[in-house]
Amino acid sequence: MSLSSYVRQFHGKLFSCLLALTCFTSATVFAHGEHSHEHKNSHEHKNSHEHEHGKNHEHDKSHEHHKKHGHMTDSQSPIVLKDGYARATFPMAKTAAAYFTLHNHGDDDLQLSGVTVDAKVADEAQIHTTKMEGDVMRMRHLTDGVTIGAHEHVTFTSGGYHVMLLGLKNGLSEGEEVQLTLHFDGQEPLHTVLPVKVDTQAVHKHGH
Repeated sequence: MSLSSYVRQFHGKLFSCLLALTCFTSATVFAHGEHSHEHKNSHEHKNSHEHEHGKNHEHDKSHEHHKKHGHMTDSQSPIVLKDGYARATFPMAKTAAAYFTLHNHGDDDLQLSGVTVDAKVADEAQIHTTKMEGDVMRMRHLTDGVTIGAHEHVTFTSGGYHVMLLGLKNGLSEGEEVQLTLHFDGQEPLHTVLPVKVDTQAVHKHGH
């Protein structure tokens, strides 16, 4: 073999080796880049999932807080219910009372026209008020409901406006919950869950 042929053959092999090394290096760098990209996307997805989970957890905690303290509102409604609870009764009781404060944050008067109760709790819910007749305090069913003035509030309390639960299925025990739906003229109904508590207000007699 002549010297020139040997040199050409050597250069050819050297070029092939360099080409193979270049391809291997490029493939390694590309694979490493793909792995880094996938790891970054996985990390970002995990952070996004944890963020959404955190938001949902905070929402659940807020909802539980409102339920626990008898606070309930609808984001589209001007009405906010606060400090709600149903009064605990003795085991064989057939009636109970529910109390709360309604705040009207709207520019128009609103009429609370009625209240309904979960059928598993009682047969009926009525809006009542109390008045003295001689020496006896009597309850009166307000068939027309109660008006809550614009930017005002009305408190349902012992001795005043209150919601009577009639035909209890069982007595109400502290720690239980009562689901009520408040109906307003021209507004969507407001659904609320009231905790059952022992009444700390002054005890008084009701008569019909």
